[in-house]
Amino acid sequence: MMENGGLKIKFHIIAAKDLKITLRDRNSLLVMFLLPMIIISIVGLALAPEYAEDDGFDVLVVDLDNGEASEGLIEFLEEPDNFLHVQMESNEFAARERVKPDSTTMVSEQITMVVIPRGFTEDLMLGKDVEIQLIVDPTLVDQNEWVKTLVESYARRLTTNVVAVKTVAAYGVPVLDEEQISEIVEVAGQFADPSPVSVVTESVSPADVAEFTSFTQNVPGFAVMFLLFTTVQAGAISLLLERDSGTLRRLVIAPLRKADIIGGKITSNFIKGFLQLAVLLAFGHLVFDLNLGSDLLALMVLMAAIALASTGLGLLLATLVKTQDQANSVALLIVMTTSAIGGSWWPLFLEPQFMQDMAHLTITYWAMQGFYDLLYFDLGFPGILTEVGVLLLMAILFFTVTISRLRFE
Repeated sequence: MMENGGLKIKFHIIAAKDLKITLRDRNSLLVMFLLPMIIISIVGLALAPEYAEDDGFDVLVVDLDNGEASEGLIEFLEEPDNFLHVQMESNEFAARERVKPDSTTMVSEQITMVVIPRGFTEDLMLGKDVEIQLIVDPTLVDQNEWVKTLVESYARRLTTNVVAVKTVAAYGVPVLDEEQISEIVEVAGQFADPSPVSVVTESVSPADVAEFTSFTQNVPGFAVMFLLFTTVQAGAISLLLERDSGTLRRLVIAPLRKADIIGGKITSNFIKGFLQLAVLLAFGHLVFDLNLGSDLLALMVLMAAIALASTGLGLLLATLVKTQDQANSVALLIVMTTSAIGGSWWPLFLEPQFMQDMAHLTITYWAMQGFYDLLYFDLGFPGILTEVGVLLLMAILFFTVTISRLRFE
């Protein structure tokens, strides 16, 4: 029992020793916290206009009527002052698929769909009530509201025609004198409320989403990238430094198992990585109003899984290279390429398909998908089960190989 207790104490001492070394190193603290904050601020502010840019909205019109009234609506939507890019689609099912977010990337074509029903023109001429349907991506809040406003505006124009038809039908005789006109206005008012032309909106996803800004992308993106610098690059170099200086060899002489020594390294690197993520996300929230979602516990679980997987990768790298210079070069290559491919620098849907497929092999991809699910789609813990599961599997794989390969001399 005493021996196990001693081992436990020394396990914590190893982790505490590494953390104290980091806290005393001002340069390390600057790279871990201040430098990422500066980069996030510069990139986020520089790209903010790109994310907020509004040069017109894309609208997909499915005209099932092909009549005079539907053509009038399409021409109205195409007017330059309405700032819409109108596309036509004859197949309603295919059109719905274009509006629906992709099941993998959770990103759609950024398009709103307008469905003009069959018999639209004929029903208007007969004075019947008609319905125009909008199929929307719920993430495009401003776009959906703008399109709905325009369609409702045109619907009010059509209302006048429908009211006139219903009014004449109510009298059944020609309208000639002023007294009859006054009576017609009174009757028309009764038909116009509610409007005979209605606009119904259907969402293709039930998810509640937050506003997607440049900081929704760049705060978690660069936080993950700098986390990899801390846990992969600095973590690997630190372990090699202790090996080269003989520190690891002296620890072996002490009554410690290899797993205990590695456990201390894992703990210190994990804590540094987790704290780095927490500080940078808190910085984004406090300074740039980054939405952190409604489930902070799920966010902490995701951050822990990311920090654990990246810690494992750093220790594994230390067993695959021979020198600190090699570790520095290989780690730099890993961090930069996986950050680019995995979605730290830009949304994944901007990449060609083969790069999106390659991204599934990176920690960055699963980290960013998890952050999107929590910070943007606000899916809570059930929404990140896959991401957390994959990251934990990565961590287990990395740690298993590390323990089998680690040499102390």
